[in-house]
Amino acid sequence: MPELPEVETIRRELQRRISGHTIRLVEVRVPKMVNYPPAVFSRRLRGRQVRGVLRRAKMLVLPLSGQRWLVFHLKMTGQLVYAPASGRTVSGGHPIPNLGVLPNIFTHVIFRFRDGGTLYFNDQRKFGWVKLMDADGLKKLFFSLGIEPLSKDFTWQNFYALVRRYPNRKIKQIITDGELMVGVGNIYADESCFCAGIRPMRRGKTINQLTLKKLHQCIPRVLKLAVSKKGTTSDTYRRPNGQGGDMLAYLKVYGRKGKPCKRCGTPIMKTIVGQRGTHYCPHCQR
Repeated sequence: MPELPEVETIRRELQRRISGHTIRLVEVRVPKMVNYPPAVFSRRLRGRQVRGVLRRAKMLVLPLSGQRWLVFHLKMTGQLVYAPASGRTVSGGHPIPNLGVLPNIFTHVIFRFRDGGTLYFNDQRKFGWVKLMDADGLKKLFFSLGIEPLSKDFTWQNFYALVRRYPNRKIKQIITDGELMVGVGNIYADESCFCAGIRPMRRGKTINQLTLKKLHQCIPRVLKLAVSKKGTTSDTYRRPNGQGGDMLAYLKVYGRKGKPCKRCGTPIMKTIVGQRGTHYCPHCQR
């Protein structure tokens, strides 16, 4: 599943391409992927203008005219493809093999704009979804979500209270729990823990305040670096321009089991934390 930097990369690149466009027609091919009967979903979207592209947690949010919002969750294998009336087609999300034609067998929802452009929502496993929401629905959807680590709400006081609330939980489980903190998954949790010198399996109560402060600083630092590098190349992510992200070269521990630590040379180890494969350096992290 794309993490915060990958979704933010898609958001920034789609923002430049579909903002201001008006929806002419919507075709729903797989009804379970939308939150209204297909005919109702299409009718309620027709004629609405896209006012921008936002992000909340790992979801893309399109504010629409008439106080409505279109929310996409790509889940594990979702992909958004924008084909303008003229020019190069771009895609972001899971890299689905190019079948040479759009729409294809993985295309489940199609948004056609008045200027001739088209946005395709593809998903190989059909776990993703797109919902049309009003203000109350959006509020309910976001109610249980945790702190955005790149927002002003991610203060030291809030982070410290969050860790101390669950003293017996492992630190990686805390920072990857979407009800506590959003957008941080396997890759950036491991990288943030390395940055702070903390083993991901350490329980919150065993980490002193000074070290927790370092982790609080490392989480947004790692995420901002990943955003600047357009995310991490992996089997389940490609940027809207079709390329993989460049963060792979900057990863210190994730996916590097058995390879020498870039800081001390000790082989990187892998374990399981909360059913997640977890990487760390046994020398640099305590």
